[in-house]
Formats: sequence, structure tokens, C-alpha cells
Amino acid sequence: MANMAARKNEPRRRTRTVRVGDREAVSQGLEKRFFDDFSHRSMTTSWPRFVMGAAIVFILLNAVFAFVYWVGDDPVANVPRGSYIYDLYFSIETISTVGYGDLHPQTHYGHVVASLEMFTGLFYAGVLTGLIFARFSRPRARVLFADSMVVSNHEGHRTLMIRIANERQNTISNASAKLWMTRAAGADGRYFRAIYEMPLLRRESPVFMLSWTIFHRIDEASPMFNLTAEDLANLSATFVIIIDGFDESSAQIVRARRGYTHADLRFDERYVDILDSSEDGELTLDYRKFHDTEPSP
Repeated sequence: MANMAARKNEPRRRTRTVRVGDREAVSQGLEKRFFDDFSHRSMTTSWPRFVMGAAIVFILLNAVFAFVYWVGDDPVANVPRGSYIYDLYFSIETISTVGYGDLHPQTHYGHVVASLEMFTGLFYAGVLTGLIFARFSRPRARVLFADSMVVSNHEGHRTLMIRIANERQNTISNASAKLWMTRAAGADGRYFRAIYEMPLLRRESPVFMLSWTIFHRIDEASPMFNLTAEDLANLSATFVIIIDGFDESSAQIVRARRGYTHADLRFDERYVDILDSSEDGELTLDYRKFHDTEPSP
């Protein structure tokens, strides 16, 4: 009995499946505290879930206050006795501070409950407004990453390339790129994931507006040196690229991230050229071919 009581007092723990590269990992033992991370959940959930959650809370709050009105002794004027639905209408008018006037408190009990509901409504409206503003004002970059990475010769050297583009085609100044590779490693009989930063030939761009190709030279200093596609698959190799820059439209720092696995590598291929010029000399970029690759000569 004592052990059962102790287990009841322990915080709830959750089991969660997270994806690491091309593999799934199950995490266990983390404490499950919804309201401790309420802001993060509200910011990261999808818009349909966010709106649905706000609607559910709104309905529940009004249902509770409508019940409190309903059990009172005729606290609201012009409400048929015992009519819960009219109490619910009055609760919605009160918590939203609309107040049409035909339904209003007429007893001390009604005024006290209405005052408490107004106070609760202020908190609800303030929290909801803040969350909506935070979700809308959060800076986001619309960076398009090629579906695949390619490995071919560039300027006489074996090179890993990743093509990216600014979908908004606005000005992102002082843009920078960083690339990491993670792979399986072992030491003293233990397994772990080794992380290597991969140097880039041109890791900065003064103005990132259209497209940009990231280059990593595969030489003796590269973690990919002498590794074949089969070697990378056996090592469960994954890649992460992060783009940072100053969005001059919003005057904020924006960031974009994309992960690749060893299966996304295309050896001895290159990206199809999307840049062309018309007969009158006008440059065109055909983003319909942005993800396409072809065998390198």
C-alpha cells in the first residue's frame, strides 16, 4: 500500500518517439507536465489544433459559469427559470465583454459571479491575444532546400553540394551557412553519435535573394574522405544545414534548417541548371527544375 501511494505521488512520465536522421528513438522517463511547458506547446502546435484548443477552453469556461448562474436563485434578468441555455448565452456575452443589455445580473449573487467571470475573461483574452501575436510575429525564413545533396567534381576537387533558394525573393543580408555531419562511432565498447562540422568554401553571402549553392570540399580534412555510399549507410550518416541571415523586410534575424540522410546523397550527379537567358537577354530562373539532378560529365 505504501508503495502504491508513493507511485501515485510521483509525477507522470511520458514515452515519446523522436526521429533522429533516418532512425526512430523512443525516449522514456521524462516528466509530463503540461502547464510547465504550456507556452512552448502553444507556439509549436499547428494552427488547427491551436484554434481548436482555444475554442474548447472558451466553451468549457462558459459552460462552468453558466452552471454557476443556473444553480443560483434567478440571478440574471429576463432568463426563463431553469433555462441553462440562456445562462450560457449570458455567460458568453459577459466573458467576451459584449453585454447586449437584455440579459443582465439582478441579484448580488449574479453580480459577484459576473464580476468573477469578467476577471477570468480578461486573463483568457490577454493570454490568447499574446499567443496569437507571438505566433504571427515569429520570424520565419522561407528557404527552399533541394531534395537531394550531390557529390561530384567542382573546380577539380570532389565536392559535396547543396542548393538552396530564397522563396520570398526578398533581401536577406549577411547570410551565413553551417553544415554538420553526424555518424555512428564507438569507443571503449560504447556506441555514440559523433558530430563533425564540415568546412564550406563559401559559407557567407552578402545578399541572399535568389539561389545559392553550398560547397564542401571532400579532402583529407573532410569527415567524408574516402567514404562510399555503402560506408555512409553503415554509419547511419546524417547531415544538418542551417542558414542564418538578416531579413531586411521584417528587420529581424531569420533561420532555416534542413536535415538530410545518407539516402539523400546522389554520387556523381550535379544539379540541373535553373538559370537561363531569353532571346532578348533577360535572365530567367526556372524553379520547376530546382530539385532535378543529372549525371555529372
